[in-house]
Amino acid sequence: MVSGDDLFEFAKAVNSRADFARFVEYLNADYRGRRDEWENKSLESFLSGLGGFAQDMGGFYRNMGESIDVELITWRMAAQMLLAAKIYRN
Repeated sequence: MVSGDDLFEFAKAVNSRADFARFVEYLNADYRGRRDEWENKSLESFLSGLGGFAQDMGGFYRNMGESIDVELITWRMAAQMLLAAKIYRN
């Protein structure tokens, strides 16, 4: 099972619907086992973080040195959005 920092690496490798589904399972397991490490523990704060990251994700990819059209979402980007929502604050 992937958790913790390994989730960031796994999210970068998500390329298909099956990868994304597996990532969501790992993210859920991470929440169950490492909830104390999550900034956004409630659904309300998680969704707020998700929305905030969705608005600001162009900056995230620029800071990572990636030229990505954030209007054309990929399975990888969807996984990275969910992962960011565990800690992202508006």
